[in-house]
Amino acid sequence: MRTVLVPLSEVRGADHATAAIMRGSWYEIDLDAIRHNYRQLRSHLPRHVKIYACLKRNAYGCGAGPVASALAKEGVDGFAVASLLDAIAIRREGVSHPLLLYPGALPSAAPTIESLDLTVSVSTVDELVQWRTAMTRPRVFIKVDLGFFRAGTTPMEANKILATARGLADVDVEGIYAHMSELPTAQPSDAHEQLDRMRTILREAGVLGLRPAVVMMSSTEGVLNHPDMDFDAVDPGALFFGLSESDKPTRPVTLRPALKSISASLVSVKRLDASLGPVPAIFGINPGMTMGVIGMGWGDGFPRQVPSGAVGLIRGKRARLLPPAHLEHIRIDLTDVPEARFGDQVVLLGRQGDQSITHEEVATSWGTDIVGLYAQLRDHVPRIYTAKQTRKGNPQ
Repeated sequence: MRTVLVPLSEVRGADHATAAIMRGSWYEIDLDAIRHNYRQLRSHLPRHVKIYACLKRNAYGCGAGPVASALAKEGVDGFAVASLLDAIAIRREGVSHPLLLYPGALPSAAPTIESLDLTVSVSTVDELVQWRTAMTRPRVFIKVDLGFFRAGTTPMEANKILATARGLADVDVEGIYAHMSELPTAQPSDAHEQLDRMRTILREAGVLGLRPAVVMMSSTEGVLNHPDMDFDAVDPGALFFGLSESDKPTRPVTLRPALKSISASLVSVKRLDASLGPVPAIFGINPGMTMGVIGMGWGDGFPRQVPSGAVGLIRGKRARLLPPAHLEHIRIDLTDVPEARFGDQVVLLGRQGDQSITHEEVATSWGTDIVGLYAQLRDHVPRIYTAKQTRKGNPQ
């Protein structure tokens, strides 16, 4: 088998490889890794438990449309996003699976939501009334706040909303869901308390005949460490991209990173001579060095201040990135890479030759964690999707 570029078109009518050439910088996304991570999760879940892939923030920066298409072919049951734009991207790929909108969209977008056949989240009776007024027959998931102090009804009000919705003939209640607390003050014991709150809600709903068909409360941390929270469905997100905050999860999955590389092109190369005058001390270099410029800057997700020790790979060698960063450009010291030429690829994350720059190295250098690194991926930077192909015309 060989690695090929998968011709998924979402970038202004051009294929991804062409867009990368036009832009001069790109991300490489490994669809096989995303498929692998899905299979790892599926193998640990009971068959009756559905998987709603959470593809918020443009699928963690990896591209909601292409990622959804890949997961749909693997058999995922549905999707969940916060942004209506991500929902549009998924539908444009021809994916017709159930698609839940987390809190974010407003009833003013009802015509688009209905045309895309989406399910909306409801946290209060007032929200339910507004959605019912705006839509012909809204399909809803009731969201519950179990201690995250974000969107969602309180446990005390949950069954009131369920009862109100159930009493409306033109409202379809498809499910109830919650997200566990991710606040910095959260303790391991909080997970059990939140689970107890959900069980209390469901027990009361059952007595009243209000329990929806789908109950869901496990994102990545929950599904990896709390099998007792599986219920009818789970909605992890970070897991699909190889991101797990658990070193030793209860469910021992082996994940692979979806973000394979961050690259840019060398758009300028020159030797600094005396005609330029004194070299600015900020560069930490001497006259006579060879300087390059790469086509990526802080406007493309790179840190506004060039981190100390930051490097790029060019011609398989490490080369220093020089401050300051600019909106779309960064300087690079090519003194030790005399063979570098205009148009060369510079790798800021990934492998080139025998050298590699890891996710951990970049995250530490950029002052974030690996999840934060994915969140900093910019939507305007093209993505090239790679996958293994066993026969022509049939991406696997």
